[in-house]
Amino acid sequence: MFNFKLIAMRKTLLLLCAIVLTLGVFAQRSKGNITVTTPPGWAKVQGSVLEHQYLKNGASFMIKEETQLNGKTLGNAVNTAKQQIGKYFSDASFAKDEFLKVDGQDAQSTTYTYTAKAGGMVLKMKMQSIYVMVNGKCQNISFGSTADSFGMLAKDIPIILKGIKFKK
Repeated sequence: MFNFKLIAMRKTLLLLCAIVLTLGVFAQRSKGNITVTTPPGWAKVQGSVLEHQYLKNGASFMIKEETQLNGKTLGNAVNTAKQQIGKYFSDASFAKDEFLKVDGQDAQSTTYTYTAKAGGMVLKMKMQSIYVMVNGKCQNISFGSTADSFGMLAKDIPIILKGIKFKK
């Protein structure tokens, strides 16, 4: 007998990866300028075009350089990113942005929900993208999962953020 929940989770995971990679069309590898220590359970995605891409129980975490945002102020970069997200997902709903530090660098976090269709299913997704300017380059630290399981992912986010180190 098929385990439909497992099949749905795998489809969700594949869709989430496809969406995040679509959003990162302009992304490029950081070429060893970032190190990451993750909590237990996060598996590095082998063969990824990104240097840092990890999965855990259907959730995704990755870091990518957003080359189209390089050279902008942090606020302008986030505003541009939110406009692009709104173009991809017409129903995107944004929470209030938060300001934080990642490895001593100013960062701005935007969390949003949207719906995605996969294999006849409609999935409510939730993403948190944290933008950090390091040496004039915009790094996007993104976390995503289905909206109903984001709470489980959210517990790991501060731990992962503390484990990110930029070569300055």
